[in-house]
Amino acid sequence: MIAEAEVFDAVRRGYEEFETASPVEIIDYFSAIDDVSVMGHVNHIKGILFEQEYLDDLAMQGVEAEIFEPTNHPVSDIAIFEDGEVIGELQLKATESASYVAAAIEENPDVGFVVTSEVSASMNNDAVIDSGIEEAALEEAVGNTLFEESLNPVNPISVIGWLLGLPF
Repeated sequence: MIAEAEVFDAVRRGYEEFETASPVEIIDYFSAIDDVSVMGHVNHIKGILFEQEYLDDLAMQGVEAEIFEPTNHPVSDIAIFEDGEVIGELQLKATESASYVAAAIEENPDVGFVVTSEVSASMNNDAVIDSGIEEAALEEAVGNTLFEESLNPVNPISVIGWLLGLPF
């Protein structure tokens, strides 16, 4: 299970304006986001959280690795080190879309790709590494921490309103 604190750390890394924000300030900000924008924010935070979680897993295995500082680093997300020297780079994809990953592999065939367990199970590709992290767990952690009401509309009136295009 992914801790709420890790979600807040991902937000602080992904949104410069929240570097020193409290969890309450972060939740207040995201509670005011319009429903149309929610999934974009969820995907952004989920990607950063995935990087952090995988880096933690590598550290537990004794692998020296580092996330590139910019969250939009070109081609790769993580550098792997041995004796202080970069020996490889990895691109991480926090998605359940195998076709999205396949297109990325086609664009950058020389980079190793670390993917969610769901995508790994659906692909037969040597360039894909199963992270051991489920996309569903990432989305649940982000959604439950920041967007519970937006991602889980339980009010039947809001669902009907959404289907009819009514504001709610």
